[in-house]
Amino acid sequence: MIKYQGLSTLEVLKEAKNYNKWIADSILAHVTPPALEIGAGTGNLTTYFLHKHPLFVTDCDKGLVKDLENKFKKNKHITTQVVDITKKPPKQFTSFFSTVFAINVLEHIENDTVALKNINTILKKKGKLVLLVPAKKRAYSKLDKQLGHFRRYEKKELFDKLEENGYKVEKLYYFNIVGLVSWYVRDKVKRNNINLKPYHIKTFDMIVPFLRVIESKITMPIGISLIAVARKV
Repeated sequence: MIKYQGLSTLEVLKEAKNYNKWIADSILAHVTPPALEIGAGTGNLTTYFLHKHPLFVTDCDKGLVKDLENKFKKNKHITTQVVDITKKPPKQFTSFFSTVFAINVLEHIENDTVALKNINTILKKKGKLVLLVPAKKRAYSKLDKQLGHFRRYEKKELFDKLEENGYKVEKLYYFNIVGLVSWYVRDKVKRNNINLKPYHIKTFDMIVPFLRVIESKITMPIGISLIAVARKV
């Protein structure tokens, strides 16, 4: 049984083909195997990383991991496993991974400092942690709360947390400025019906190719997310 409360949102986001590929391409350039994905959910984004094997696909929800196991059972290079990164990692993971990545996961963890420290222990020396997290505290909305988000991150806050927990930040930048504006506006206008609908995703996904070109040329001053690339020191 899947317990994750944001499952319906993950299912809607599955149809955001352009957006999912944009996210994945932004992370992929920094992923070197052996790699581990934390909080893979339904595997919507995992499919873009299958060639980065050996790849360990994990989640703390047993129901989701069961579905992931069925989804990727034909791929011999993929290992699915229940992992709660707030707990002591399996002994065999110690200093094993070249890359650990987590996409929209850290905000779900109440004690993110413990998670960052545990991730550090499973990375090889100079291994990389790649994160995508929701940005801007002022944009924290009813939907954030409904999805189980404990926070949205400020840029300096995330930089400091990484540096204080055994990492050297190599890249840290805002991602998807249009998404931030729409997220904030919907929270103020849609006071009773805040859930993401398929037509919201379809409309936004149509403009992603244009937005992607713009953000590849211009550094965004804000965005709905932050992407961080940090190396274990």
